[in-house]
Amino acid sequence: MSKPKLPNEEEIQQFRDAITGARPLAQDKIPPARLPRNKKTSVKTSAEPETRHLFYFSDEFEGYQADGSIIRYVQPGEDPHLAKNLKRGEFQPAVVLDLHGLTQLEAKTELAGLLAYCQQQHFNCACIVHGKGTGILARKVPNWLIQHPNVRAFHTAPTHWGRDGALLVLLKTPDKTPDMR
Repeated sequence: MSKPKLPNEEEIQQFRDAITGARPLAQDKIPPARLPRNKKTSVKTSAEPETRHLFYFSDEFEGYQADGSIIRYVQPGEDPHLAKNLKRGEFQPAVVLDLHGLTQLEAKTELAGLLAYCQQQHFNCACIVHGKGTGILARKVPNWLIQHPNVRAFHTAPTHWGRDGALLVLLKTPDKTPDMR
């Protein structure tokens, strides 16, 4: 490509002559409204459900021991076939959470946010991608999940959802029907 041609002295003088007597335009527009400065209150209210769900997770608790590469769990009192149904893909996740590259604290916070979001949206199944990597999150995520009362079951995801690097989680959803007492 050729470089743009720079103006010569004659063109510069013609431009100066053309703008002689020009004056700036007066502002005739209404200035934009200023946003309120205190935005922290709105952020704080949206983080409250996440904080409530974060309460359930303890890093010291190690209640889940994997026996091989398959990770499965069914909460006591639930149908024992739920894990098998998850494995077969009978439940489709409504949302996917990718924890790749996050620290344990960030992953725990994101997981709490996901559980709060699923409860708010009445989603009963989610996919959590923890990755294979060094296995820190692969060990922590199941231990965090079994501590949460809304988790009914989880199983290593089918191949199309991430296989060994992901979990399908089945969640309790709040009743959609009003209480008729």
